[in-house]
Amino acid sequence: MTKAVKAYVRYMDSTNELMGKIVMFFVLGMMGILLYETISRTIFNNAHVWAVEFAQFVMAAYYTLGGGYSHLIEGQVRMDIFYHKWSSKRKATMDVITFSVLIFYLGVLLHGAIKGIKYALKYKQVSYSSWAPPVAPIKIIMTVGIILMILQTLSEFFKDVARARGEDIPRPEEISTGGEIK
Repeated sequence: MTKAVKAYVRYMDSTNELMGKIVMFFVLGMMGILLYETISRTIFNNAHVWAVEFAQFVMAAYYTLGGGYSHLIEGQVRMDIFYHKWSSKRKATMDVITFSVLIFYLGVLLHGAIKGIKYALKYKQVSYSSWAPPVAPIKIIMTVGIILMILQTLSEFFKDVARARGEDIPRPEEISTGGEIK
């Protein structure tokens, strides 16, 4: 890999690792919102129209902003019938081949997300609920998550090309430990 590609890979891996460490706490926030609503409704007989929908927004931010980190640590579900038995070089070659399918899918998502943001901003779109919050902020957050996923996918592509060529690339679990496997 060239120095520029190595720098890009390091930067994107670090960015998505940091994002993953931040958004993992979103689950606790979502649980706190739902716990608050449950206690408020059952003990104090005081339900809130915003709680469940806000928890859904937090969850949407969690899984879209954490997508790049999930890709970095190889946390996605994959059909592992043959893949787990292959060598690192063969896995990398297959990942290079399937890269275009993933990029196409993420590109379609990004295109739809950008159109959704434009629509939400132009028409001041709100959710169809009694709370009726504006949806542009969560659409923007989800679009940032899609962009981070695309950028991490490109980083993984560069690493797979290097692995397919036989170059030594640190595995995801070596990144956060400075080269030492936990």
